[in-house]
Amino acid sequence: MFIVIDEQTKGSNTGLQSQTPSSRGKVYLVGAGPGDPELITLKGLRCIRKADVLVYDRLISLSLLDEAPIQAERVFVGKEPGCHSMKQEEINALLIKHARQGRLVVRLKGGDPFIFGRGGEEALALARAGIPFEVVPGVSSAVAVPAYAGIPVTHRNYASSVTIVTGHEDAAHTSSSVNWEMLARLDSTLVILMGVTTLPYITQRLLLGGLHPDTPAAVIQQGTVPQQRVITATLVNIAEHAKTAGIKSPAVVVIGAVVALSDPLAWFEETYSDVTHLAASQFDTVGELPKNDERSEAESCRGRFTVPTASAKRSAYQYFGQRLHQLANNIDLSWMTPID
Repeated sequence: MFIVIDEQTKGSNTGLQSQTPSSRGKVYLVGAGPGDPELITLKGLRCIRKADVLVYDRLISLSLLDEAPIQAERVFVGKEPGCHSMKQEEINALLIKHARQGRLVVRLKGGDPFIFGRGGEEALALARAGIPFEVVPGVSSAVAVPAYAGIPVTHRNYASSVTIVTGHEDAAHTSSSVNWEMLARLDSTLVILMGVTTLPYITQRLLLGGLHPDTPAAVIQQGTVPQQRVITATLVNIAEHAKTAGIKSPAVVVIGAVVALSDPLAWFEETYSDVTHLAASQFDTVGELPKNDERSEAESCRGRFTVPTASAKRSAYQYFGQRLHQLANNIDLSWMTPID
């Protein structure tokens, strides 16, 4: 997939200059959005098209890599629970190294760089090293993923505020730094990123804090892409239902009255037939629900994989191979078109 913008706009003076080895390098911390490649910002797309080096994460759309110049170096530094291809300190050092070589470096991050994306850590490392950088904000999954599930995180009649919190805290912390009991007392929509694994613990803490057990709740897996899955229930049973349905990362949790709007506002489900939505009532009438087995995982990856085109052959093996190693073993890849 290639993103087309007006040629006059594409060729305009944007302030982004391709670097030569003799010029001073620069790093752009670019938010790629939550999954749908068309949610990239215009400035983010311009940065990618000028990049000498593209350092990218696991959850970005691979379609965006095809937008970079043929000769651009593509470096995968993605992370997933329990598996980091590169430590954060090594990523920081990589950005600094390439910038000091006079290259225009695009650090492409899922969602927004400064919302639980460790963009702040990378920006600090660059600043301390004296490396020029810019931040290009992206569409955050905290608002976009609920929107694709028909959930407005604020609504005049339901919620006048929204609280965004991480469910995955620093492993070095001996105790939780999130006061869940306090959050339970806020009259606010609660959006939890990276909270699938800890959802039973989180819901228990919220219940202990006084949040009503019947508070509407949702978990949205792979939001904004056709493989999106939505589970809606209540606070007291959302963790159990998400486990039964085999929900896994990446997923966004939404808790609050606005979740009740998911059914009437489910516009994305009407657009893509692959999108699934399981409500609490369905868990009472069916037994084992469909889970993400190896075959379905392979099918879902097809929508996120882009077999490199001729214009990207030079770097195709690098980023495509790095992506394949993340899949489960024994996945049928006979659908792939060989690259000559």
